[in-house]
Amino acid sequence: MKNWLKFLFSRAFLRTSYRIGWVWLVVLGGMWIFLHFYSRHGDSMEVPEIRGLLLQDAEQSLMALGLEVIHLDSVYSRDGRPFEVIEQMPPPGSGIKSGRKIYVSTYRSTPPNERVGVTEGQDLAIARIILENKGFRVEERQEPNIALVGRVIRVENRKGFLLSADSRIPRGSRVRLISGTTTNELVAIPSLIGQSLDSARAQLTRSQLSVGLVEYSMACEDAKDSLNSTVLHQHLKATNSRIVPAGTELDLYLGLPGDNSNRLPRQN
Repeated sequence: MKNWLKFLFSRAFLRTSYRIGWVWLVVLGGMWIFLHFYSRHGDSMEVPEIRGLLLQDAEQSLMALGLEVIHLDSVYSRDGRPFEVIEQMPPPGSGIKSGRKIYVSTYRSTPPNERVGVTEGQDLAIARIILENKGFRVEERQEPNIALVGRVIRVENRKGFLLSADSRIPRGSRVRLISGTTTNELVAIPSLIGQSLDSARAQLTRSQLSVGLVEYSMACEDAKDSLNSTVLHQHLKATNSRIVPAGTELDLYLGLPGDNSNRLPRQN
């Protein structure tokens, strides 16, 4: 015990304690100075209003104040100006210090692609809601179609090209929603033999008729064969006189040119 007391009051111990104390004083003083300059005590400003500015203009305005812009994300609006700042954080008027970051969101320059998601035979009102909720501009048109009265026949783009349920087009695009209706008009049946499915569908539309069941010959083994196939048979004979109600469906049997399949259905 006496030895410990003697050591505590020895000159060596006092010198060591004195040096350690100075080291801690320097460390704590340095940390205080660092935090003082890092936090820029008293060097603060108000966050300016940058909503409504284009992103490039907002960046230049904030850089002049010693602030940094971080572009977080963008959203699409048909009426929005591309790259216009719509949200900022911290909000305008908040206190902030030079060198800090301002996070912004802007309008997109291009619309995102959306899946059409509407199929043949779907209820017309439901199909309209689906398309409008996806941001599409919907035009409606009716065609005579006995089997699909009040239901979707097809969806087209503004150029008249067919859109499947899996087609993806830019949000805000104009689409044409075609539904079936009844009519007392009688029409003639055109000959579709030798035509591709797309050509046959287009001619039936012009004739106020529609495509019914589509079958393919056994010779069509893959998708490429199906694309190259033509109409070998239609279940109603072509006529020059108006004998069938507008909107009648024609079932088609397709195969490769020169296909002499014995599986051709009997024509009515």
